[in-house]
Amino acid sequence: MLTKEEIREEIKKRRQLLPEEEREKRSSQIVEKLKTLLPQGADVLMFYAPFKGEVDLLPLAKWCLCQGKRVVFPRVLGKEILPLEVFSLSELSPGYRSILEPPYEPSRLVRELDIVFVPGVAFDLNCFRIGYGGGFYDRFLARWRIGAKIGICFDFQVVEAIPVDSHDVPMDLVVTEKREIRRKEWS
Repeated sequence: MLTKEEIREEIKKRRQLLPEEEREKRSSQIVEKLKTLLPQGADVLMFYAPFKGEVDLLPLAKWCLCQGKRVVFPRVLGKEILPLEVFSLSELSPGYRSILEPPYEPSRLVRELDIVFVPGVAFDLNCFRIGYGGGFYDRFLARWRIGAKIGICFDFQVVEAIPVDSHDVPMDLVVTEKREIRRKEWS
């Protein structure tokens, strides 16, 4: 089995080779699929701003705002992620590693999330993920009250198996432009 670092490097290379128009097309397919998958009662959703060729869910975040849902984005503070509500995507500005983040105001902190969309470099058939290696999402997902963790990636980012460490938090569902992979315990 390849190491996490070997998988990370291989998938990052493949993602960088994906032409921009193909990335946009596949992102749109994933956004449309997620609109049909979202449960009725999911009203507080945490998104991410795309980084280095990740799936772009910003159109879905905009759609959710128009549907009256509460939209949350992560902000990095030290080694932690804080989930902060936004009322418009125009509130996002470059923060940690130049990734778009919400403004830091304690009143925007959200304690319970119905759904968190989780980016990753790679995911496996058991819904485990590899991120960029900083552990930000694993720490966040282990500590916050979250209804469902949905991993988001392009289909070529799914590998058969990822080496798992004790601190790794699996997703409940992984969604690509071609399929949904559900964890056995979650339906």
